Amino acid sequence: MAALGLSALWIPECGAADPAAASAAQAVPSGASVDSESGTISLIDQKNAIVVVTVPGREDLSFNAKDHEDALKILKVGDKVTTHYLEPYVTELSIAKGEPLTRLDRTVKLTRSSPGTELMQFQALRVFRGVAEVTGVDHKLNLLTVEDKTGMAHSVRVSRPELVKVMQSLKRHSRVQIAYESESTVVVTRP
Repeated sequence: MAALGLSALWIPECGAADPAAASAAQAVPSGASVDSESGTISLIDQKNAIVVVTVPGREDLSFNAKDHEDALKILKVGDKVTTHYLEPYVTELSIAKGEPLTRLDRTVKLTRSSPGTELMQFQALRVFRGVAEVTGVDHKLNLLTVEDKTGMAHSVRVSRPELVKVMQSLKRHSRVQIAYESESTVVVTRP
């Protein structure tokens, strides 16, 4: 069995599809794994440098590997992928009064890879962005919980002082324009 490790820097979400993971994030120190997804590589688009991972019961994950064609040469359709996400952090937060709710769009870009025969490591950046409704603000933990158009809850810590100030002014049902990022580790195994 060949094992490929992908270490990714990206904007992860806390419990994107798992409410328990969102509440667990409150007790997890910064940098600790708060959520994971497992799936299978279902498509490798060599021309556009895209790798798609199908995750049962969740959205497919799509990785942009334009600057890392070495990764595309090693990965194969059918490889098993497990991704462990680290605690996300907010990079943009503003009041979006009157704006329609959107899905929080997710983008992932590989930012670094270390090719090898048995082990490959990647860093990637995962970013979520959109208009969401505030469902909770924990002032002590600086934890913001929002719900997007699909009804999916996203819980993220706010640490930048200027964004904490915005978060502190929010009320339940406020609409916000939000973007957040996270690091992750991806492990690929070949059956």
